[in-house]
Amino acid sequence: MTGAAGFIGSHMVRRLVAEGAQVHALVRPGSAPVRLEALCNKIRMAPVDLHDACAVRSAVAAARPDLVFHFAGQNRGLDTASPNAARKALAAILPPAINLIDALAQLPAAPRAVVRAGTIAEYGLSSLPYRESDREKPVNAYGAAMLAATRTIEMLAPGLAFPVTTARLALTYGPGQSDAFLIPRLVDAAICGRSVEVRRPGDRRDLIHVDDVVSAMLALACARDPRSRIINIGTGAAPSMREVAAEIVSASGCSPALIVHRAQSAGEKFAELRSDPSLARALYGWSPQCSLRQGIRQLVAGRRTPGHSHYLPDRADTYG
Repeated sequence: MTGAAGFIGSHMVRRLVAEGAQVHALVRPGSAPVRLEALCNKIRMAPVDLHDACAVRSAVAAARPDLVFHFAGQNRGLDTASPNAARKALAAILPPAINLIDALAQLPAAPRAVVRAGTIAEYGLSSLPYRESDREKPVNAYGAAMLAATRTIEMLAPGLAFPVTTARLALTYGPGQSDAFLIPRLVDAAICGRSVEVRRPGDRRDLIHVDDVVSAMLALACARDPRSRIINIGTGAAPSMREVAAEIVSASGCSPALIVHRAQSAGEKFAELRSDPSLARALYGWSPQCSLRQGIRQLVAGRRTPGHSHYLPDRADTYG
């Protein structure tokens, strides 16, 4: 698994360990995998620079994986539409994906399945709700680079001895997420009695709990007839950030005055990201089980647990 020390990847590691799997976790050299501290003696962890094709081949050959999950990839700081951002995004996302697929293709025994974390950001200005058959129209460098990786893998798929499924994930939240992201930042402020601003309260986002994402990725990997596909993993709903903040106020019991909603500017348009997850349900029998209300109440309860560090400091995170 790549990106094993990241937010989603670490949840996947815990799930796999709980189910008795032997996990080979690839992490960035020099990183401090704090999310995996409690699991270090239960997994095989290797520092690997995914931009180093030789290092990736060596790690993959040593692991001889049966199932592969690819979560690695920077998802912050790439949300603009400029040539410089595009260069950075492509450099961060595309070579690791190609190096991993190439290394897997050289194994004497091919893995049963490879599941890669894609993103709802690949759709951009496509019509709502997003469907897998839509023509994507990304609006920033991150979405464009992730789409480039999706299409590159799609181009390679006919020549591979294993299927590669791209799970286009909705915006994922849950325990262990960096407080640079809105939901953990709002929960932390509510519990600590600190004022916090919601800059775009009218934006609507398809929000999915990390436990549902993990279950979806496993369903894709363990399908009876795995195939190379693009599959939306989301809820099909898109609450506004104002509604999300109200849920956090209700769950925490904090004063609503702590949440400050920035006033909308004249002519300002709010954005909506919302996927249609019906194909995942039809093909894999998967559907999300954790409602937004349940997920937020879980986060609030975890934040209040004495001695329990629920969030990580603001820093560039990996997708997984």
